[in-house]
Amino acid sequence: MNTNYLKLTNYIEYIKNRLAITTIFSWVSVLFKNPKLIRFFILWNKSLKSSRNALKDGSPWIVFEAKEWADSFLKKGMNIFEWGSGGSTIYIGARVKKLISVEHDPRWHSQVSSKLKEMGISNCVYSLKEPKITKDSWIEEQVLGSYYSTDNNYKNLNFKDYCTAINSFEDSFFDLVIVDGRARLSCIYHAIDKVKRGGYLLLDNSERKEYFMGINLLKDWERKDFYGPGPYNLEFWQTSIFKKI
Repeated sequence: MNTNYLKLTNYIEYIKNRLAITTIFSWVSVLFKNPKLIRFFILWNKSLKSSRNALKDGSPWIVFEAKEWADSFLKKGMNIFEWGSGGSTIYIGARVKKLISVEHDPRWHSQVSSKLKEMGISNCVYSLKEPKITKDSWIEEQVLGSYYSTDNNYKNLNFKDYCTAINSFEDSFFDLVIVDGRARLSCIYHAIDKVKRGGYLLLDNSERKEYFMGINLLKDWERKDFYGPGPYNLEFWQTSIFKKI
């Protein structure tokens, strides 16, 4: 057997074992704090199959416990806005009065558009707002009003049109605004006035330090964190909801 091939297979096996140990530790740790999360183990395990993805399943890619909250919260008469489309677009569109969804990637926009048509979902206004190339200096940390993504893949791209897409709606119009796309700090800033009193803002991956400045803008809102397993990922993460009071 080729020596390099043997080294590669051994390395892959090593990585698999490390991931398994990390995953076991994550489950033990989270169950120690919240034993009821064990109810998601089967769902989580099934979601890891290579044939599964959020768009195919028509399911939001958020922590399972946060999806349970969404299941009980969403109602037919609601108006919802989301940055970052996919399975959530299908899931929400089938449950509410009106969904405004904004996407930055043209290829993904095309795929989700096809899925919406296939599912017969016609109450979704689905917009493509591509970022613009800018000569401004890119900064690794987001600053309010910078309209940049911290992801290096989007270096020197400005997401102002994307982040300000919500501005065309009157204040207090939305029951829920979902921030799960690019330039999230700026999206939070523009969402604040558009959420009605008693409504919610949902922020995915809220454990990330680069979003703390945006979260601070919501310091007067009621906050609830959902940390734990979610679909399609071995790693656990956090989805948070903020109620405007």
